[in-house]
Amino acid sequence: MRAYWRVLKEHPHYRRIYVSRTISLLGDWLNLLALLGLLRELGHNRPELIGALFIVKLLPAFLAGPAAGVVADRVSRKWIMIVSDLVRVAVVSAFFLVPYFRDQAVVFVLGLALVQAVASAFFEPARTACLPQILPPEDLTTANSLGALTWSVIYALGAALGGLITQFLGWRVALALDVSTYLFSAVFLVGLRLPVRPKRIEAVHWTRILGIRDVFEGLGYVRSRPLIGYSLCLKAGWCMAGGVQLLLTLFGERVFNFGGHPDLGTAFLFTARAAGTAFGPIIARRYSGEDLDRMYRAVWYSFFCGGFFYIMLAWVQHPAAAFATVFLAHLGGSTVWVFSTVLLQRQVQDRFAGRVFAAELGLATLMICLSTFISGALIERLNVGLPLLAVLLGSVILVAGVVAVWRGRKYRVEMRLPQSP
Repeated sequence: MRAYWRVLKEHPHYRRIYVSRTISLLGDWLNLLALLGLLRELGHNRPELIGALFIVKLLPAFLAGPAAGVVADRVSRKWIMIVSDLVRVAVVSAFFLVPYFRDQAVVFVLGLALVQAVASAFFEPARTACLPQILPPEDLTTANSLGALTWSVIYALGAALGGLITQFLGWRVALALDVSTYLFSAVFLVGLRLPVRPKRIEAVHWTRILGIRDVFEGLGYVRSRPLIGYSLCLKAGWCMAGGVQLLLTLFGERVFNFGGHPDLGTAFLFTARAAGTAFGPIIARRYSGEDLDRMYRAVWYSFFCGGFFYIMLAWVQHPAAAFATVFLAHLGGSTVWVFSTVLLQRQVQDRFAGRVFAAELGLATLMICLSTFISGALIERLNVGLPLLAVLLGSVILVAGVVAVWRGRKYRVEMRLPQSP
């Protein structure tokens, strides 16, 4: 823990980004549970609709990813984050109007959630690309591990609070708190100071103005560095089983619902996921340190950990066993998520960082959307049971792990070398 406090103390501008993100993350989880409560209140709680909500909250990261990456490499990353927060304030406030349009409630909820997600799609690549600007390379793993730990704590806190607030105070209170978190985040970022990035003098051309040339330039950069391309795909490999979010929601609503309290059941399993996410990178970092080869190995082991325990979820009967199984699965998932980002931050040039991280996030969220859509269709149309779905998703993670090891063996020598952008 001393290393985390040291990074926060020694780097005040990183501290601003950290606090801003932490507060807005709390709002994100309140928002998700509030929207589930809103849909349930209006009588729209079918698995396919819940899956659709997850998809529209994630898909823009893929669709807007190329544009978000180009913008993050061209425009002030600080102001990208601030504008994104203010857009989300306006969008979340509009959810209060949904009950007045009951006949079109589903369209309004999904449409507003889509706009909110587009704003988030611009925020996250800008934030991730900022870190190598304000932190030395030796602090990137610590900062990203702290980010994952905080994400997990806030996820657990947000899931627990969101479940309790939605259950006992209603979704409106949860959304009001969500609005306040985005406002606080925007205000806190105003004082952020980032190093000035050198401007490149280039001929004016329509492909440059529209960002098309920037996109192809980024693709060429990744293609010329196979290890970066491999690292970029690791997160997407885990996210091929992204339907686990729908799986946990339905397990919480239908199986582990504490005597008919679906909000509490969902919050319970989300909290287990968050707790696992908190400790995964901490444990993995003790094994890997700052060694690139060991970090890649930790990612490989993590795929097999996550896949095995999601398969085990199919057979558990007691809530405590379900909590433990989900917790252990996400020790692996969080390590894949955090270490893949750190590995890219250690290797990618700053001028390409926005595009690379937007591509990584976009590819990962595309996999989550496809997995969620397929999972919802399997349940709704083919009557696949939740235990069988858990086995299928766990098996997908295991297969992704096998592919990661197989492809990674090609780059073993390169993994052991100090990486230069």
